[in-house]
Amino acid sequence: LVLVGAMAKFTLGAIVAALWLCGGTQAMDNGLAQSPPLGWNTWKTCGDSGCTHDYCDEHEVKSNALAMQENGMQALGYEYVNLDDCWAYSRDNTTGRLTWDEDRFPSGIPALVDWLHDRGFKFGLYTSGGDQTCSSGGRDIQVPGSEGYFETDVQTFADWGVDYVKLDWCGNVKHQPWKGPKYHREFGQAMLDADRPMFLETVAGYFFLGKDISTYANSWRFCEDHHDEWESTLENMLCRFDQHVTDVTSGEAGAWPYMDFLMSGGAGCAPFVEGQEGVHCPSQTDDMYRTEFAVWSITQSPLIVSTDVRNLTSVMSETLLNNELVSLHQDTSFAPGKLLVSKGAGCDACQVWGRQLGDSSSSPWLVALVNPRKDSEEVVSLDWDTLGLDSSMQVAMRDLWAHKDLGDVAGPAYSATVAAGGAAVLKVTPQ
Repeated sequence: LVLVGAMAKFTLGAIVAALWLCGGTQAMDNGLAQSPPLGWNTWKTCGDSGCTHDYCDEHEVKSNALAMQENGMQALGYEYVNLDDCWAYSRDNTTGRLTWDEDRFPSGIPALVDWLHDRGFKFGLYTSGGDQTCSSGGRDIQVPGSEGYFETDVQTFADWGVDYVKLDWCGNVKHQPWKGPKYHREFGQAMLDADRPMFLETVAGYFFLGKDISTYANSWRFCEDHHDEWESTLENMLCRFDQHVTDVTSGEAGAWPYMDFLMSGGAGCAPFVEGQEGVHCPSQTDDMYRTEFAVWSITQSPLIVSTDVRNLTSVMSETLLNNELVSLHQDTSFAPGKLLVSKGAGCDACQVWGRQLGDSSSSPWLVALVNPRKDSEEVVSLDWDTLGLDSSMQVAMRDLWAHKDLGDVAGPAYSATVAAGGAAVLKVTPQ
């Protein structure tokens, strides 16, 4: 992954500001991503010997896919199985096509794609817009990027049956920002011109194309990488709030702002211990992982899990398999949610995130009462006027973590004691 924070070194502010003020919002014309994608990525599994953060091989991919079938993830809609910067090896001198690492994928990428398709999954992989990718995947090699080969690489991916492509921004182009707008348009057009429709995620495209990004990508990052740290989770939440200051779509069929990977449960442990496949070493608390999942869900960010799913922790089951939240996340009949209150919801730092589940004043709300403090519980309040409700109105309240009705609550407010880094997640229905 490229650290998009490095983009701050570039003089892009004026470029992006100008792009926000011109052009129109139009979803990428490939008919895909009618709802935000659900899936798994190899990034932080660390489930094999060596435990480099972007390691992947056939066994890791297949065993995680089988686990998704067995643990209920696939049945809930987690359909993408994606390789990050860990699969490619070199470029064929004759054909110019990328080649896979034969030690890691002895059967070949096309065979792996077929294996996943036969089991009802979709397959994704990674490339970079520069001359190199961001990482070697733990190998002592330089992995070629797609610069100069956009059409070749995209058609190669199509020929292999790929369903999802992640375009990063590493190699020489990190120091050549003037290439950004042109390259992202060209790669997006190559994807549209291929003889197979494929979902496109960009890591840096938003910074170059502004509001036009939705024409050239199905999802896009807009912040720094999301790490398994509470400060990083909060930063991505702040970046999501900033999106509402611009004219970039907050999410619609075919076009989804992306808050980066879910770290639910924690990364795989290092060093890797033989026979302990699927063990997690979390750097956030369970309450923080609940908050992460709640805000990603309310805002309809794509939900791509980057940690091992072969051994779900209790909080992973509670969040990733939360059928009520996942069902609402996939419902595109109403707009994505947003930050409603950034300060003053019972404490100076407390937040209220919400999404109205309909267009009328009597439509229910999905609400998260968030305590950003990492070392103390807080009482977080929801005022009826935040939801546009009369202060005397009664509402029916449901706890979506406990899957339990809390009964009717009279206005003008509701308060909950929320653990450090936690979120109370409620469905609020006016009566």
